[in-house]
Amino acid sequence: MNRLAQSVSGIETGTSKCEQCGATTRLGDGMCLSCFLKEGLQPEQQASAAAFERLLAETDVPDKQWRLGNYEILEEIGRGGMGVIYRARQRHSRRIVALKRVLTYQADSHETLARFRREAETAATLDHPNILPIYEVSESEDGLPYFSMKLAIGGSLRTATPALCHNPRQCVQLMAKVACAIEYAHSRKILHRDLQPGNVLLDAHGEPLVSDFGLAKWLDEQTDLTRTLTTFGTPGYIAPEQAEGLSFSPAADIYSLGAILFNLLAGRPPFVGANALSVIRQASVTPAPKLREIAPSLGRDLETIIARCLERDPKARYRSAAALAQDLERWLEGRHILARRVLPPARIWRWSRRNPILAGAAAACLILTSAVVWLAREQFAKAPELPLPEKSIAVLPFENFSDNKENSYFAVGIQDDVLTSLAQIRELKVISRTSVMAYQKPSRRNMREISRALGVANVLEGSVRRTGNRVLLNVQLIDARNDRHIWAQRYDRAVADSIGLQGELATQIAAALKAKLAPEEKARLDAR
Repeated sequence: MNRLAQSVSGIETGTSKCEQCGATTRLGDGMCLSCFLKEGLQPEQQASAAAFERLLAETDVPDKQWRLGNYEILEEIGRGGMGVIYRARQRHSRRIVALKRVLTYQADSHETLARFRREAETAATLDHPNILPIYEVSESEDGLPYFSMKLAIGGSLRTATPALCHNPRQCVQLMAKVACAIEYAHSRKILHRDLQPGNVLLDAHGEPLVSDFGLAKWLDEQTDLTRTLTTFGTPGYIAPEQAEGLSFSPAADIYSLGAILFNLLAGRPPFVGANALSVIRQASVTPAPKLREIAPSLGRDLETIIARCLERDPKARYRSAAALAQDLERWLEGRHILARRVLPPARIWRWSRRNPILAGAAAACLILTSAVVWLAREQFAKAPELPLPEKSIAVLPFENFSDNKENSYFAVGIQDDVLTSLAQIRELKVISRTSVMAYQKPSRRNMREISRALGVANVLEGSVRRTGNRVLLNVQLIDARNDRHIWAQRYDRAVADSIGLQGELATQIAAALKAKLAPEEKARLDAR
C-alpha cells in the first residue's frame, strides 16, 4: 500500500516509461496507471475497498476536464487496433469534431506511427466533398500524433447495409459519389488501398465520406512505406493482385468499389470464408459470383457493372473510377451502360479451340448472313429516330474567364448550383454533372453530337468572370438540335448577392422551356 500511495502522489507533468510494461506514464515512480491498479488489486495486498478509496482521496488529484492539445475530449466513439477516436470540442471555435490519436501501447510501434501519420498527411492533401476533411494535425505533450476531422454522425456503410440493401437506387447513388471521390484521389496520384464499408462514413444528410487513408500510396513515390506494414487491406474487399503483394494500380481501388457495391446490394461481400486466408484464396483463383445468383430481383445491368469491377485481370476492369461513376449515373438515368457483359474475344477463341467443327459452321453462317444483309441493305428502311424530349437540358461546364485561375472552383460551384436547382423541377429532364464532364473544353463542343449522345434537346452553357467582389455571369440556352439560341442573359452581381442567383436562373430557364413550376417548386427556387 505504501508503494501505491507513493505512485499516485507522485503524478508529475513530465513523462517516462513504465518499468513493467514500457508504456508512457506520468506516475512518479515509473509505473503506468494500468500496472498501478493491477498491483493495488493483487490478492496478497489484502487492501479493502475503503482503504483504497481513502488512499486515492489523500492523493488530492484534481478532477478536471481531459484536454488533448486544443481540444476538450467529450467521449470515446470508436477504437481499433491502431488508434482510438473521440468526440471532442475545439476550445475556441467550440466546434464538435472527431479526434483520432494513436493508442498509448502502440507508441513504440514504428509501423503504427508511420501508418497513422500517413493517414493524416494523405487525407489533409485532399479537398473533395465526399472525402472526410482533416482539420488539424498535431502531437500531444508526450509526442504521440493525433488529428481532428469532421464528425460523421451517420455511421458507416457497414452499419447502414441492412437498411440500404432493400434500396438499390440509393446504394448506386452513394457509390457513384464514392467513385467520384476516389477518381479525385487518383488524379492526385493517391491510391486508397483499403476501401471497405467501414471506411465509407455517412454525414448527417446521408452523404458518403471516404476515410482512413492509412494504407494510401502515392503513385509517383520511389519507395513504398506500407510494404513494411503487417496490414494490407481488408480481405473480401482487396483486389487479388494486392493480396498477393504484386504491383498494382488504380484498378485495385476499382475492385474494392465493386466489392462494396456487391455487399450493399447482396447483404454480403463477394467472397466469404472461415478465415481471412480462405477469403483471399477464393478471390485469387475463383471468378466472383454473379450478383443475381444471390439477389435474383436485381437487374442484369447492375450485375454487369459489378462483374466488370471484380474481374481478376486488372486490365479487364473499368479503366478509371470516373468510368465506373459514369456507368452508375447512366444506370440511374435509365440509359444503356457502357460496360460489356462479357469479354468475348478470349472466350470465343477458347470455345473455338475446343469445338472446331461447330466454330467453322458458325463462321460460315455468319459470313452467309452478312452477305445476305449486305445485298439486301437497300430494302431495309432506316429506322426513324425517336424525337428528343422538348423539356430536357444538359448544363455544360462553365468557362472561367477570371484573371485568377484559382477561381475555377467558383465557376464549378455556380454550375453545380444551377444544375441542382433545375433537377428539382419535375417537368425537366436534367442530365447529371458526371455525364457532361466529357465536354469540359469549349473547343470540343458540337451541339448536335452532344444532343444525340446525352439524349437532350437543349444545352445551357456559360462563362464566369470574377473581379474583386463582383461576379459577371453570361449564360446561353441553345436548342442543340439546330444550334439555335433560345434565350440568353447577362448577370452582374456582387459576390455576396450571387448566392440566390441559381434560383432566379433556374426559374428563367424553366420559363424559356415552357416548364410549369408547381407552387412548392417555385417557393423552393425563390428561397435559394
